Amino acid sequence: MIDKDKNLNPTGTYELNIKQDLDDQEIYGNFGRIQIEKLPQNKIVMTFMVNKGAPSYNSGSFIDTLDYSNNRTIYKTDLDLSCEITFDFSNKGVKVFEKADDYNSGCGFGHGVFVNDFFEKISSEKPELRDPLTNKKIKK
Repeated sequence: MIDKDKNLNPTGTYELNIKQDLDDQEIYGNFGRIQIEKLPQNKIVMTFMVNKGAPSYNSGSFIDTLDYSNNRTIYKTDLDLSCEITFDFSNKGVKVFEKADDYNSGCGFGHGVFVNDFFEKISSEKPELRDPLTNKKIKK
């Protein structure tokens, strides 16, 4: 059992992999990636990307510095004041839960993109943080 008063170090890379069939080079099903680096004073820098796959490949992403406490961080955006994405960390990964008034366009994501999934931790190494859209290295 995780001691909720002791923060886990969330630094690392997490993947959502609900990919289904690869058909003619198309990817069907949700996939995504989270990269995190823990910073001083209970902060983290996070890159986040989720994609709903073929045929639309609509996606949602952000890069932000967030407060981190009790193994949880919450993302909010001025693009959609109803948006709140909660990230609950465990030793195995992170459970992501999105709330928004309209899931067709919530959180500034592409049409029909929302996330209520588990991202598995695939690495605890400090990632080279990259923009989820351009893949350019992020300067801190």
